Amino acid sequence: MPTVPWPAIVRSSSKAGGTQRVYQSRWADFAEWCAWRGYVSMPAAPQAVVDYLTELADAGKQVSTLNVTLAAIAFIHTGAKAPDPCDAPEVKTVMAGIRRTVGVRPVRKAPLTLPEMRKLIAGIEDDLRGQRDKAMLLIGYAGAFRRSELVGVTVADLTFYEDRVSILLPRSKTDQEGAGKTKTIAVIGGDLCPVTALRTWIATAGIEAGHVFRGIDRHGHVHEGLNDREVARIVKKRAIAAGLDSKKLAGHSLRAGFVTQNALAGIPDWPVCSAIFQSAYPASSAPDLASPGQSARGALPASGRVWS
Repeated sequence: MPTVPWPAIVRSSSKAGGTQRVYQSRWADFAEWCAWRGYVSMPAAPQAVVDYLTELADAGKQVSTLNVTLAAIAFIHTGAKAPDPCDAPEVKTVMAGIRRTVGVRPVRKAPLTLPEMRKLIAGIEDDLRGQRDKAMLLIGYAGAFRRSELVGVTVADLTFYEDRVSILLPRSKTDQEGAGKTKTIAVIGGDLCPVTALRTWIATAGIEAGHVFRGIDRHGHVHEGLNDREVARIVKKRAIAAGLDSKKLAGHSLRAGFVTQNALAGIPDWPVCSAIFQSAYPASSAPDLASPGQSARGALPASGRVWS
């Protein structure tokens, strides 16, 4: 199999790390298929790309998947300074035909609402895996995290305070220059408290450095890191256990649920984590909400908005 100068391609690319990893994975699949079919993958002939796309479409892959695959093949060839087979007329013609046949409507996942989140959390067992999943779901929801952001959080990115946790995102999908931003999540108490769940998971797992959310094998051993696709798998698994329609939910349901819940609460422009969960508690125990420029009394200072 031809060697692709991946380190050099990464250094010269402005693509975010998550996008690069997806492209590398799709390229590996294509290169393996080429080797199996007797094609050369680098530089690939347009006919190889045509046959590969046709086979993927026949296997039931969505148009969105094929688009990413095409982008990955083009990205690798451009980075390697090789002719891009995806620009060939025959590739464009076949792709247009697949779009007409299969359709291009994206499969949108439903947001996870607060009542559904209560059901998910209520059904999670209090063992090591359950503590990880609970912390991941609540932090992902309360911080409106993307999947790649969530699995990328490390211990060094966390700063715990008495009433909140600040999570540094060194880089994200909308922060291509790597300037970084911080998401701050308040302590709210009760079973839906993201900060308490996060502290419990870290302490139980004995995590002192590295990635916060990690894989757990069948023997209960904690390993380093998680693939972002595991977030979707965990959401679906917990949805099934809670009696929810897992086909409508995925990793993006956490972020979409946060936005939806804020809109339902009438605060679309200045989301405060406490506001999402306030309806779960009596008025006397829920944190007071802050208007823009004000403070949330006793619970969350003005700097403690989710977006800071």
